[in-house]
Amino acid sequence: MEQIKPQDAQFLYTETDDNYNHITLVLNFDGPAAPSEKMVDCEELIAFIQKKLSPHPIYSHRLVRLPAELDYPYWLDDEEFEPDAHFSVVPLPAPGDWPQLRTAISALHSRPMDMNHPLWDVTIFTGVNSNGQNPDGFSIVIRLHHVAVDGVGIIKLLFNLAFPLTEEEASIDQSLTGNNFALPWTTVTKKAVTNRFRHTLDLGGALLKSTSFVKPSMKRFLQTKPSERQRVYPNRFNASVAGDKIFDVISVDLKSLIALRSLYSGATVNDVVLSVCAGALRRYLDEHGELNSHSLVAWVPVNARSGSGAETGNNLSAFTAPIYSNIADPRVRLGKIVEATKKGKGEISSTGILLSVTKCLPATEQYLFARAINATSAASSTCNLFVSNVAGPPQPINIAGHRLESVSGLPPLGEGMGLFIATPSYNGKLYFNVISTETILPDIEFFMECIQASFAEMEALI
Repeated sequence: MEQIKPQDAQFLYTETDDNYNHITLVLNFDGPAAPSEKMVDCEELIAFIQKKLSPHPIYSHRLVRLPAELDYPYWLDDEEFEPDAHFSVVPLPAPGDWPQLRTAISALHSRPMDMNHPLWDVTIFTGVNSNGQNPDGFSIVIRLHHVAVDGVGIIKLLFNLAFPLTEEEASIDQSLTGNNFALPWTTVTKKAVTNRFRHTLDLGGALLKSTSFVKPSMKRFLQTKPSERQRVYPNRFNASVAGDKIFDVISVDLKSLIALRSLYSGATVNDVVLSVCAGALRRYLDEHGELNSHSLVAWVPVNARSGSGAETGNNLSAFTAPIYSNIADPRVRLGKIVEATKKGKGEISSTGILLSVTKCLPATEQYLFARAINATSAASSTCNLFVSNVAGPPQPINIAGHRLESVSGLPPLGEGMGLFIATPSYNGKLYFNVISTETILPDIEFFMECIQASFAEMEALI
């Protein structure tokens, strides 16, 4: 019986009836390139994935919430756990091309998870012909709730799938669970009282600690010219998020993207990614007559795990920064972004303070705070979009004897913040994954063209 952390609970409490907080990992495989290569055996593949997932803490555990959110929820063994119920095989109708596949993935990402059982599921799409050359490809789509794992945890899972089964994994009976099926209410109630007292003390300490950052930050704010202060001007991406999620992805050569760092001294890969996104957004908004003189502001998650990264759940920090979508010159724009991200990383912004404080809130207050954030669409006053960058395997990997061709990741959207650009890398490529809704981004194909054009524009400067 393990209790979730306050930061994990944020992803539970901020869910709405049509906006869900799970992460979707997409692994794409081409069909056999030669007669000697084997076709996918879905039963064999499911057995392999089951054994790989079974050691994970949430494999056979369900989440149990307390009445009135008296304390944070607990992971308990699921007495009705049936591993096979978490797997499905879905044949794509011919021709099984990319538009069909991404539509199916978008629909899957839009569906809620069964919150009464372990918060993961796996869908295998067969008959995939996304490269237009081989109709015998397949895709593995893994959904895990954000309450249990973050983006770094997803990449760790991907790395683990690339290794053969260990003796321990091979010998595990996937149908077995523990015997902690119900909460010991006397113990839980006592702990809830203790936790409320402890969280209150932690909150006081966090607020006291934050003052040492707030004072110099406020001083810098007052010394900054009003015209130079960071402000967020809501636009089409700051609309209410509905259930009609859409997704698309393009890839670029990772070495070519890394080379773009030379356009401005001190630029990082993340800075280049932000600049490409800014250029794409500039083109897109200009085409729709919505470009103005104000820069868009991005929320950039930062991994806060320890060096070992062994812990489960979420351990994130973040900063916000303007991405200078109002600047046409890509070189100048990149330079501005470099300075902005250095400043964002070097300061504890209101975003960082907010994350620190909410980690210390008692469960009831955390729940009410999350409800208030959703009701007021508070994200729209903080940023215009999310942009994340997580490095994946640099070399090609095989999963259950099949070579992985490409990787995609679909994070959740925030209420009032309807655009997320996730940029994982794999095997020499970086993938721009765009997640939004049909209402907010009805012409996502054109937006992908804008990303490609923005990247090409920067490449032309080398």
